[in-house]
Amino acid sequence: MQKKTIAALAGAFFWGGLFFLIPLVQAGNVGSSFPVFPDRKVLVVHSYHENQQGHVVEMNQGIDAAFVNSGVKMEYVYMDTKRNNDLAWKIQAGRMATRKMEAFDPDVVIAMDDNAQTFFVAKNCTRKQGPVFVFGGVNADISTYGFPRENVTGVLERPNVVESIELLQKIVPRVKKMLMLSDKSETTDYFIAYCKTLALPVEVIAYEQPLTLEDWKASVMKYRDMADAVGVYVSRTVKAEPSGKRLVPEAQLMEILTREGGLPTVGFFDTAASAGVLCGISVSMREQGYAAGRMARSILEGKKPGEFTIAPTRGGRIQLNLKTAEKLGIDIAYKIISKADVVVK
Repeated sequence: MQKKTIAALAGAFFWGGLFFLIPLVQAGNVGSSFPVFPDRKVLVVHSYHENQQGHVVEMNQGIDAAFVNSGVKMEYVYMDTKRNNDLAWKIQAGRMATRKMEAFDPDVVIAMDDNAQTFFVAKNCTRKQGPVFVFGGVNADISTYGFPRENVTGVLERPNVVESIELLQKIVPRVKKMLMLSDKSETTDYFIAYCKTLALPVEVIAYEQPLTLEDWKASVMKYRDMADAVGVYVSRTVKAEPSGKRLVPEAQLMEILTREGGLPTVGFFDTAASAGVLCGISVSMREQGYAAGRMARSILEGKKPGEFTIAPTRGGRIQLNLKTAEKLGIDIAYKIISKADVVVK
């Protein structure tokens, strides 16, 4: 595992989850007060691709921070089920991760995001002999995967929906009705189900999950005169053409929202502002990775999976896009900008 200095870790972690590092930094040397496990192994299985910015990259930063100076041998598997999202590929990717686990023979497996649970963990956690599994970034009800189990624990991911909408209403107080827009995937299905359990500060007039670029444009045009704003969750599987495989970049979809819809947008995902969404409070993926990593390290130290409380991480990242605000003719107060973790200018 790549060595990192204390200063680099602190800098990388400040935005979204620094409070988790405080006890370690106070010890004077990250990880120095914990046992070292040179003969132990941890396998990290990601649902998505290695260079997915704002998500997998940040999750790995958090996981790596949790294992600094541990001596643990780490290996990583990337199932790549976001860019390749057909069922046959997901099944194949789960089998690939299983073969890697069998060859590596880890003591603990950290599995991130829902597809890794569906196509990998749920199919392997029933083995009589095997590793302990720690999940992270899970949006679904964990009973979907047969959790909890005596050999499975982890960290939930729950989007900051209410908090994000309240942030938007501070910026644009007139927002009362909202269209919820996302792609069609397991993650967004879970998101919609979760939203319907919440007491939201707006009326949701529709939940739309366009499959193609034309569907996306049609949804924007259909609701632009009915909604005051658009809430956006992940939109990474929208196809350019119905029969093709090319996916439309998030930034292009957000530009259509701003240009054609003309409505303020609020995002509930990690790259919202960089994609062009006006504002949002996203879950910190570093914090998700660090929390899962600390659980895994504690298990190597002797803690049992059942001793952990399965819950969401607590932090969030305020995101603002001032370019989008300018296009929409919206002024954002400096007191809001000054508190933001991500500001696109």
